Amino acid sequence: MKPDTIKQRIEDHIKHGHKNSIYLLADFRDLGNYSGVKEAASKLTAEGKLFRVKRGIYKSPYYSSFLQEEVEPSPLDVAKKIASKNRWTIAPSGNTALNALGLSTQVPAEYHFVSSGTNKEVDLGGIKLYFKHVPPKEIAGISAKSALIIEAIKALDRSGMNDSARAKIGSLLSDTERTRLALESRTSRVWIAEEIRKILAVACTR
Repeated sequence: MKPDTIKQRIEDHIKHGHKNSIYLLADFRDLGNYSGVKEAASKLTAEGKLFRVKRGIYKSPYYSSFLQEEVEPSPLDVAKKIASKNRWTIAPSGNTALNALGLSTQVPAEYHFVSSGTNKEVDLGGIKLYFKHVPPKEIAGISAKSALIIEAIKALDRSGMNDSARAKIGSLLSDTERTRLALESRTSRVWIAEEIRKILAVACTR
């Protein structure tokens, strides 16, 4: 397959995807051999049809007419892509989890995740992603929403959990998510499981 053919196929693939989508070179493996894909990605980047986030990580164009600039990729999407590549299970932790649930308005320069993979730090140029290894049993087999809530409770700690936080978390849960959280929190630490029972009690009264 000629490089130009690979380039066209990648370009067509990007055009049919969502704006600001994150890509790895591996996402184009079915469109040509590695060297051809790498060369094509480099050409598309030079033409502004693909943007390099970090070595081996790219995003599709998304120009905001309101901001009058190219929109930066979401660090959360980049983290999910890295996790997918490495077959890790991850969940936002610390202030990242609190931000995701609307429990903190602090604008983060760092994004933290617990991970079933190895400890890893990724610099996106001014924004850093931190992956912290935890025993797989803590997040494996748990829905993303349940894992997020459990990590947020850990971040707030006993002293930070109050009726306001419980009501906020409870308001974000659908009926299905409440059921899953009740089941998936059974193996959590005793105090976390107790907080989840309180959250679910508040949610059921809404």
